[in-house]
Parts: sequence; structure tokens; C-alpha cells
Amino acid sequence: MKVKNGLSFSDEQPKDLRFALVTACAFFCVNLFFALRHVMWRDEWMPLTVARFTSGYGEFFEHIKFTGRIVFFSLCWLLEFADGNLVLFKASIVLFSSVGVFVLCRYSPLSRWQKILFAFGYYPLYEYGTILRDYSVIGALSICCCALLNSERWRPLVFSFVVALLLETNPFGLALACALGATFVFDAWQEGRLGPEIFGSLPAVGGGVLVVCSFLAALKTMIPPPEIAEIVLGQALRQDSHFVRLIESLPFPLRGWLPIPLFGTWNSQILDPWPGVQIFLTLSLIVLVTTILWPNKKALFLFMIGMLGLGSILCHLPWTALRYHGSYFLLLVLAYWTLRCDVNEGGGFSSRFGAVAWLRRHASALMTAMLTVHVVVAGAFLLQEQVIPFSGSRDAAEIIRKYAPPDAPIIGDPDYLMISLSGYLGREVYIASRDEMGSFTKVDHKRRSTILSSDELARVVGEQFQKHGRDVVLLTGYEIGLPPEMGKLLGATHSISGENYFVYLLNARRGTP
Repeated sequence: MKVKNGLSFSDEQPKDLRFALVTACAFFCVNLFFALRHVMWRDEWMPLTVARFTSGYGEFFEHIKFTGRIVFFSLCWLLEFADGNLVLFKASIVLFSSVGVFVLCRYSPLSRWQKILFAFGYYPLYEYGTILRDYSVIGALSICCCALLNSERWRPLVFSFVVALLLETNPFGLALACALGATFVFDAWQEGRLGPEIFGSLPAVGGGVLVVCSFLAALKTMIPPPEIAEIVLGQALRQDSHFVRLIESLPFPLRGWLPIPLFGTWNSQILDPWPGVQIFLTLSLIVLVTTILWPNKKALFLFMIGMLGLGSILCHLPWTALRYHGSYFLLLVLAYWTLRCDVNEGGGFSSRFGAVAWLRRHASALMTAMLTVHVVVAGAFLLQEQVIPFSGSRDAAEIIRKYAPPDAPIIGDPDYLMISLSGYLGREVYIASRDEMGSFTKVDHKRRSTILSSDELARVVGEQFQKHGRDVVLLTGYEIGLPPEMGKLLGATHSISGENYFVYLLNARRGTP
């Protein structure tokens, strides 16, 4: 056991390449197994369906330019253009998560047990691996940045390149990239590298220009024009008091550090009914973490800047989700990594204070306890998905294939439920709210945030009867009253994510609902 400035770290391991390879390979196999069994929902299908049903990258870019996920969506376009194989797509996302696990296991000073717990925890294995979004890219790039940040070699150009990629992921990646980049500059200032001679260093100047350009490009794609911001987000950005938004966002770090969802739900936390308790625990944990990080100004700077950046983004969003708060978890792990790499001698509080000394002596145990909770939650949710599908879209597609005529027109409402269905069917469906064929949610003024009324739905179905002169399949995210003579319910689905479908076969000779 080693003690640095009152901080106790046990089970320190050398940079073991074989251990890193074995852990990353084991993670890849386990993660891929669950990812292949995972039923994808609309946010996972979106980049693939846009790529599948657009004629080229120019048209593809027009539909995704305000998503703030240009790097990830472009990767999905390449995968769809090259093959369109769903297994290849899932394996690619899992590979990104595995790269992050490998780098952490290879270069971080965490104990072997902590590295294993991290790999098989809730965010790396489930939210960022099994659920196939760009968060796996954020995790891998953030970990690579931290490895470079704490490397004994000063490599500004390589670090800047990775930060530039992280900036182009999504708003949470942007916040982490800004925190890591600012910490890199702060550390260079502490080390005396920011003198006038820095302007003669091509790697440093070139890296700085690259990061600034990437940051400006990220803002351009992540901040949609005011006239379509509500359409992009589904709701308007919050305009109420900053103080109110700040107070309401205080539980978010706790949800990232201790993600304990209610079984059978997603994006919940067991303490959600008691926001006051969440706020108290969050503030208590922030004080605890700050106390532990205090001896290392570099780690403390990273943590504080990251907390401010993530909070400033999350408090503006009209909605929030547990997966968004995973960035707080990543930030805490990266700050702890930085702390263990280089504890400044003589800094911080004196070890004569009992509570402070105890916290520092047990820093490693506290981190291990948190990571253990994440592993238990990951196991519970991976098992839950084997019982309850994450999305009902795959079951809805099977119902259509099994019970509906193979060439029957398909009408759907609301529009966002049709993304997943189109993905599993491999064809476009008629979006009732837009009066046109489609396979993904288009960001324009024709998009509506409410479901169709019964009269509007009846009009659309009637028009399709006249156009096709035959029975049609109607899919809705809500149950409708359907007299027997008008058609029948072919089946209904249930899911964890709330993507539930009601599949109806409507009789063209009998009328409309």
C-alpha cells in the first residue's frame, strides 16, 4: 500500500499489456453478445435509416446537420454505404467501447479490480455498449484524452487531435472535451510550458488551431437556428430562471454516480420521488470528491470545469435522461485517474483532521464501492432486456410479416415510432402526420409534437383506401377504438423504452376508424 499526502492507494499495478488485452477482449465478447440480442430503438436506428433512404452524403448531411453528432452519424453512413449489415454496425459500436476499456486498463493507475468493475459497469457495458449510440465514442475518446493528459510525454498535437474529435460528438462530449482541453492548458501553465517560446512550437500552435476550428464547427451543428430549435429537440429550450434550472439540475450528478433505476423502467433513479434527498446527497458527494481531489490541483481543476460545463448544458435542455448523466460518471473516473497519477506533495489540508484523513485513506475503497454498484445495476438491466424487449419495434415488424398481406400499405403515427419500425421492416412507411412516405424523423416545419386526432387519422386512412383500393396496416403508439367491422387488432407490443405499438389491419370495404 502506498500513501501520498494522506491519500491511501492499494493494489497499484504496472501498465500490464496482457491484462489490458484480456480484459478488453472479454468485454468485447460479453458486450457483443448482449448487443446482438438488443432490440434497437429510434435513436439507434436514426443514422442508419437516414443513410439507407438518402441518395448520397449531401442529402444525408442535410438531414443530420443539426444533430450535433456529425462524426458518429458519418461513421454510420459509411457502414450503411459499405454493407448495411446490422451485425457489422453493432460490432463497430462495441469495438469503440472496447477501445476505451483497453486504454483505461493499459494506462490508468486504477487497481485491476477497479478496471474490471469499470468495464462491466452500467455505463460502459449497458448504456454505452449494449445501447448502440455515440456514447461509446465519447467514452473511448475521453479515456484516450485522459491517458494523453497524464502521460509523461507532452504531445500537444496528438492530444489536440483527439480533443477535436471529441468536440464533434455531442453536447456532453463537447463539455468533456472543453474540460480536458482546459486542464491540458492549465497543466502546461503549471509546468511552465506556456512561455513566449510556445508560439514557435508547430505541434502546440497547430493543435490549438485544430481545437478552435473543431469547437466552432461543433457549435454550428449543436445550436440549431431558433426557428427550428423546438423541432429539433421536440420541445422548446428552457427560458425560465437560471437559478431554478440550476436547482433542478442538482440531482443529475448523483444519477450519474449512483444510477439505480427502478426495475422495468429506463431513465429512472430510485430516489426520483424525493428530489430534496437527491440534492442533499449530490452536494454531499461534491464536497466529498472535492476534499479527496484537493491535494492535486490538476485533478481538482478537471473535475470543477467538467462539472460546470456539464451542468450548463443539462440545465438548458427541456428534458433529461439517465444516459446523459453518464458524463458525470466519466468525469469522476477521469478526475480520480488524474489524482492517482500525480498527487502534489504538500498540497491540500493537513492530515491531522480526522474526517479528511479518513476520506483520503479510503479513496480507493470508495471508488471500488461505486463501481461495484454500477456492475450490479448493469447485470440487472442486461437480464431485464432478456425478458422485456428494449423496443417493441422488432415484435411489431414480426406481427406485420406474419399476419398482414405482404404488400399491404403501412400507415403510422406518431412519426418517431416509425423510425424503428422502418429499420426492422427495411422499407419506408406512410407517416400520417406528414402525409408522405418516410423512414426517419425529418427536421422541418411539417413535424408536429402531438398525435393525430381521431378525425385527422380517419382522413389519412380514408385517403390511403382511395389511393390503394385495398386493406391497410395501421400502427399507432396508442390504442384506438375500432369496431369489428372496420378491422382488427393484429397485436400489441411492450418495451422498456416506451416504444409500444398497436398493429391494426383495416378493412377497405368497411370504412375508417
